[in-house]
Amino acid sequence: MLTFIPFLLGPLAYGVIALLIFSGSIVVFSIPVLATRGRAQLLWFLAMGGLITAEAAVLITLGILIDQGTIWN
Repeated sequence: MLTFIPFLLGPLAYGVIALLIFSGSIVVFSIPVLATRGRAQLLWFLAMGGLITAEAAVLITLGILIDQGTIWN
């Protein structure tokens, strides 16, 4: 099993994993937005947007570092 780890941590595999994580977190974070109305909905939407933006930045940075071979080489 350990011989397959470099294959599982390649840039393409990480991109697919990051896409699944990103899609799942959008669904989870949007539940409070859809459950509220009015000003609370706007505040939840702004908070969700900030979290999703930060998560995307981290996932993209990790993808670039994996592609360059800086981490998990």
